[in-house]
Amino acid sequence: MCKDMDKKGVMCFYVHMSSSMHYTISSKVSEIFDLYTQLHDIRISLFSPTGDLIYPDRVGRPNCRHCIMLRQTLGMDSSCRELDRKMMQTSLQRGGMVTYTCHAGMREAAAPVFVGRELAGYVMLGQFRSEAAPERSPYADQWAEQQGNGELQLEYEQTAMFPEDKIETLLSMFRHLMEFIMESHLIQHKDYDLLEPVIEQIHAHPESDISLADAARLAGRSSSAVTRIFKRVTGRSFKQYQTDRRMEQAALMLRNSPSRPVADIGVALGYEDPLYFSRVFRKRYGCAPSAYRGRP
Repeated sequence: MCKDMDKKGVMCFYVHMSSSMHYTISSKVSEIFDLYTQLHDIRISLFSPTGDLIYPDRVGRPNCRHCIMLRQTLGMDSSCRELDRKMMQTSLQRGGMVTYTCHAGMREAAAPVFVGRELAGYVMLGQFRSEAAPERSPYADQWAEQQGNGELQLEYEQTAMFPEDKIETLLSMFRHLMEFIMESHLIQHKDYDLLEPVIEQIHAHPESDISLADAARLAGRSSSAVTRIFKRVTGRSFKQYQTDRRMEQAALMLRNSPSRPVADIGVALGYEDPLYFSRVFRKRYGCAPSAYRGRP
């Protein structure tokens, strides 16, 4: 992993995810992760799609002492890594965060990280205990027999411990943090900067029908190049990205203006035909605009 400065003067990490592409991770991500860790004493790690540790380095913020002793002294490093990989794959299969208790009695969570619709890696947090966990480390007796002391148990007791309702709150907070990170493009494809003027225009004026030629002028690239880059960066076509942005704005307007006619919202977003607007909205959200508005 190498470091460089982006055009806005923000330090970014260029993380090689494969031989053909890489992503940039703003230093603000590490700042957010560090603040979360300092506040809750919960370690956050970022991995590549192949399971290689990207952040943090093991020297700068090592695993909790209990886990280090299990991995290094009791020789459990390979089994711990294998469990990490297994839970990463499980989170990918389920398409979201999974939580679990590891063999050492620690609560952990894993979630896939997508940029556009492309897997950029995984995030894991953990090495804390639930108040419902056993009072003794599952390996306290084995350690005492091999090492002749109770140091492992002492370190187990020093790990952060929370009641179950607090754990749910911590995980929910982390989900929101990850949504903020991704929506703010703090983890993004290396070619995102090329499309940033176009994406900003689409988000600022979702009602406008920006042509591919207009997008090409904003990006300073050919129309064919913009088409290719858009698909690679966002996982969607240029036209689909515009449509999705309009539907997101429509959903927001339906929620925030409950008395505004649906047809009026459609017109405000460039849809003169209310039936066509309803059909596009239904395709995106699985229900008519009026039904969406009535959802709890």
